[in-house]
Amino acid sequence: IHETMLKDTIRTCAYRDFIYANKNLFRGKTVLDIGCGTGILSLFCARAGAARVIAVDNAAPILEKARLNVFHNNLSGVITCISGRIEDVTLPVDKVDIIVSEWMGYCLLYEAMLPSVLYARDRYLKPGGLLVPSHASMWLAPVADADYVMDNIDFWRDVYGFDMSKAMQADIYRDGRVVTMPPSSVCGKPYAFRMLDLHTAKTEDLAFEDKWMSVLHDASEAAGERLDGFLVWFDIFFGESPTEKIDAATTAAEWVKHGRERVAFTTGPFGGETHWRQGLFLIDQEKAEEIEVEKGKKLEGTIEYAVAAGHARGLDIRVTWKHDSGKIQSQTWRLH
Repeated sequence: IHETMLKDTIRTCAYRDFIYANKNLFRGKTVLDIGCGTGILSLFCARAGAARVIAVDNAAPILEKARLNVFHNNLSGVITCISGRIEDVTLPVDKVDIIVSEWMGYCLLYEAMLPSVLYARDRYLKPGGLLVPSHASMWLAPVADADYVMDNIDFWRDVYGFDMSKAMQADIYRDGRVVTMPPSSVCGKPYAFRMLDLHTAKTEDLAFEDKWMSVLHDASEAAGERLDGFLVWFDIFFGESPTEKIDAATTAAEWVKHGRERVAFTTGPFGGETHWRQGLFLIDQEKAEEIEVEKGKKLEGTIEYAVAAGHARGLDIRVTWKHDSGKIQSQTWRLH
C-alpha cells in the first residue's frame, strides 16, 4: 500500500511542490508528521529546512522502514521517528509550528485519520500554526454509464446460460465501489456539498447531512439514457496561511489558476487518476423509480455521512434524490 501511495505522483508531488515552494514557511520550524508511513513527507520537510521533524506512525513495521530511510538520507539529526497513536505517544516537544499529514481515505472520510489530526491540532499546534493540507472539498455528481452497468451487473444474469446474479451481485447495491469513472459518465453538473477547513473543523463535523443539487445535461451515447447512480470525490488544497478562506464551489483546478505557487489536486473524474479514485454508488433500479437523463432536468436531494455501526472507521453513505416532478427516493450504501 505504501508503494502504491508513493507511486501516486499527483498525491506525492502535491505535498513535495507545496513544501519546496514554501521553504520560508518550513525553515527553522518544528513539524509534526502524523501517519508518516515511509517518512516521505518528513524527508521533504527536512530538506526544505525544518529544524526538527517528529514522524509518528502506529504501524511499527513501516515506522522501522521510515527510520532506515531517515538514516540512509543522513537526516537522523533532524527527524525523530516515534511509534504509536498520536493520542497515546509523548512527543519530545510541547508545541509544533506545522502539522503535515496524508490522512485522506476513500470518499475522503473512509478509514481516514482526520480525527487524529484534529486531536493533534488542538493538543500540539501553536496559535497561528499551519496544517498541510489546509482544506478539503467534497463533491457529488449524477452518473449514467450503460457500459459499466452491462459489464458489472447485467453480465451476471446470463453467464453462458446460467444466472449467477444472486451470488455475484449480492452486495452490489449495498456497497459503495471505489473505481475510476470516465468523464463521459458524469451526466449532470457536479455539486460541492461540503468544504472542510482543517484549521477550524471539529470531529463532530465528520458525520453530517448536506443538501446537493444538479442540472442534467444530455447523456453521451456511450453513457446511456438512465440515471445509474452517484459519484463522490474530493479536492485537496494547500493554503499558505491558517486564515486562508476557500469557497466550497471552487475546484482545485480553478484555485491553482489564480495564485502563484498555489497547490491543489482533485481525485475526481476530470483530473488524473489517483489511488483514491472515486466512490460509485449504484441505484437499485428494481426498487427505484427510473429517471431519464434529459438536458435541463433538475435533481436535488441530500447526502449523509454516518459512522457505520460496529465499525468506527467505516462509513454509511445515504443519498436522497428527486427530480422536478418525481417523488423523493433514497438509498444507503456502505464503505466497510
